[in-house]
This record gives sequence, structure tokens and C-alpha cells, in this order.
Amino acid sequence: MDQKGSRLMTDNILTARGLVKRYGRVTALDNADFDLRRNEILAVIGDNGAGKSSLIKAISGAVKPDDGEIKLNGEVVQFSSPMAAREAGIETVYQNLAL
Repeated sequence: MDQKGSRLMTDNILTARGLVKRYGRVTALDNADFDLRRNEILAVIGDNGAGKSSLIKAISGAVKPDDGEIKLNGEVVQFSSPMAAREAGIETVYQNLAL
């Protein structure tokens, strides 16, 4: 692998692989994958019920994924709460319709 390819692999600051979240018989996330690279802006879009909120909640420690892996700066993480995610540098900013 060349230096550029190697650098791109290490530029991932947040990675998710195979994230699954179920609520009873409803599967909200079904093997979700993504990479967030340094200096990149990532948008999560989709229809109502597509799993956007479940994905964000899994990343930010608000819910525990049923399966899959989250890495922060190359290290596997499992946040027990939003406070734990915040201490690691992950924060959720919720939409405020009054703005």
C-alpha cells in the first residue's frame, strides 16, 4: 500500500462496522457501516424510521448496539452513557425547531 492509502486508513477518526440495533421485533439498524475521516463532514439522511436517530444514539452512548463495533481513533469503544461519549469527544447536537 502506498503512503497515501496508508494515511487515508489512519485518518478515520470514527468508524462503525456492522452496527445492529433492535427494539423488540423491529430492526432499526441492520449492519450499518461508516467512516468519518479527519476534517470531513458527514451527513446522515433518510426517511422517517430509517434508523438515523438509532445510529446517532448508538455512537453517542444513549443506546447500546446489539451487535457491531465502533472505533474512535482506531480503538474499539463502548460508551456506557452520553456522558462517557462526551468525555471522549463525541457530542450530539439535537435539532431545535424553534430556531
